[in-house]
Amino acid sequence: MDRSARVDAWLEEVFGEESAVMLKPNQLVALNFAVQRGAVPPDDVMEIWFHEIFGARIVAAQSEAAFIDAARAKGWADEQVGEMLMVEPDRLDEHRDEQRMIHLKIHPAVRRRQD
Repeated sequence: MDRSARVDAWLEEVFGEESAVMLKPNQLVALNFAVQRGAVPPDDVMEIWFHEIFGARIVAAQSEAAFIDAARAKGWADEQVGEMLMVEPDRLDEHRDEQRMIHLKIHPAVRRRQD
């Protein structure tokens, strides 16, 4: 995911001289550190942060589904894959399919249509 210039500017305000270090990690990590220090992000940074969280969830979920397929293609046992992903081996197919479709459950536009 691309870095937000606005988030980086806010992180520079929060961390001052330490910002050179804080601008190196993923912005989600840096935002977490800022809030742990007591900083409260402005609304525009909160909006960007929300979208980054959402994007990270989608990427992770779809990657997890692909990981299951790749592990099986390599001949890895479902027990091993399930243990790695903390999923019961007999639920791997269902879990993979859920991960592929997770964006339909968590995307704000989809949630609004369901309400």
